[in-house]
Amino acid sequence: MAQITAAELHNLHELIWMEATLFEKFLHYRHTADEEHVRELCDQLADRSRQHLTALAQLLGPDRSGVH
Repeated sequence: MAQITAAELHNLHELIWMEATLFEKFLHYRHTADEEHVRELCDQLADRSRQHLTALAQLLGPDRSGVH
């Protein structure tokens, strides 16, 4: 795996933080929505966000999995 610069690592951490925030918001909206179609949309968006988080975490590789 190619080396990641400090700036790239910082940006990756920012992306992970933003995606995690979106995931939590979608889950919250899902639990507070009155309409079923809104809950389904929030579920879909949360699933997509989880996929994005997984993809971003994989960019770190096994030796860099401890993101703080």
